[in-house]
Amino acid sequence: MTGLRDRIAAHIRAAGPITFAEYMTMALYDPDGGFYLRPPVGVDGAFVTSPHVSPAFGMLLARQIEGMWDGLGRPGEYVVTEVGAGDGTLAAQIRGAASADFAPALRYRAVEISAGARDALRRAGFDAAASLTECAPAAAGCILAHELLDNLPFHRLRGRGERIAEVFVDVRDGGLIQVEAQATEEAVSWLRAPLRDGEERPVSPASLRFLHAAAGVLDRGHVLVYDYGFGSGERAQPVRAYEGQRVHDRLYDDPGAADVTAGVDFGALAAEATALGLRVHGPATQRDVLRALGFDDWFDDLRARRRDAEAARDSKAIIRLLSEQSRAPLLIDAAQLGAHLVLAAAIGEAAGTPPGFAPVAGA
Repeated sequence: MTGLRDRIAAHIRAAGPITFAEYMTMALYDPDGGFYLRPPVGVDGAFVTSPHVSPAFGMLLARQIEGMWDGLGRPGEYVVTEVGAGDGTLAAQIRGAASADFAPALRYRAVEISAGARDALRRAGFDAAASLTECAPAAAGCILAHELLDNLPFHRLRGRGERIAEVFVDVRDGGLIQVEAQATEEAVSWLRAPLRDGEERPVSPASLRFLHAAAGVLDRGHVLVYDYGFGSGERAQPVRAYEGQRVHDRLYDDPGAADVTAGVDFGALAAEATALGLRVHGPATQRDVLRALGFDDWFDDLRARRRDAEAARDSKAIIRLLSEQSRAPLLIDAAQLGAHLVLAAAIGEAAGTPPGFAPVAGA
C-alpha cells in the first residue's frame, strides 16, 4: 500500500496537514488502495463480527426485529435496511430466521459502499444501494447498523485546559506522523458533551449524519445500532487498527493495509437522536440484549441437541454442535462481544419498548 501512503503524503505537502477524519477517508475508502476494497470480515479477514462467530446472533436479532414489526401492528410491508451489509452474512441469517408470519411482510435491502459487495448481495437476492440516501422512503421498518459506525471517519479532539485541540496528520522525513493543533470548527460543532482536561474523544459527524439520514427514509419504526463504544460520561477507548485479526496502534505506517477504528460515542448518538425528536432506548450491553431475547434458552437447547447427538453417536453433528457451543458464548462474554453496546431510536408512532431492552433476572 506504499502507493497510497505516498499519495497521502503528496496531498499533505501540497495542502498542509489533514484531519484524522480526512486521513481515515483516504486510508479506508480510497478507490485505488483503501482498506475496504477487499473483504475485511471473516476467518481470513482482518476481523470477525458477531454473525460470523455464531448464527445465533442473526437468529436473535431476527427475533428482535420481528418483535418491532409486531409492536407496529404487523404492517403488510416491513423494510429492514442494513447499512454496511458487507458480505451479507447477517442479512442471510435474519431473512432465514423470519417466522412464517413475518416472512411475507419482510423486505430486506442492503446498503454497501463497495460496488463488488453490492453485486454479490444482489446475486444473493437482496436489493442493494450505495448509500442510505439512495433508498426510497419506507412506511414502516428498521434501519440496522451493525459494527458500521466505528468505521465512519472521525475527528480526534483533546481537552487542553480551556481550549480544544485536534489531532492532524502531517509528513516528516518521508513518513506520516500525527501532530496536534487548534481544533477545526467542523469538529467542534459536532461535539455533543464537554471534554475534560486531558481527555481524547472521537467526534464523528458521519455517525450523527447517519441518524439524520435514517430518520429521513423511515416514517415509523426504529434505528438499531450494535457496535463497540462508550456511554455518556465514560472515557473513549483508544484509536486502534485491525490487521490479520490482531490489534495494533501503528495507524500511519501502511494506510490501506489495516482497519482504523474507535469506539462509538453512544452518548452523542443518544443526544442527537433526542434532538431529532426520536425516542431513545439504551444503550444496553449486547450481553443483556441477547439474553433478554432468549440466548440462555437457545443455548440450553443447543446443549440438549449435542447430548442427543452423542447418544445417537452422530459424529458429524457432535463436532458441529461442540464447535457452536464453544463459540456462541463469545456473543455474551462481558470481556468480549458481550461488552458491545446496543441503542434503538424510535421514529414516528413506534409502539412500546423494543424487544431486548427489558432486564433479565440474574444478569
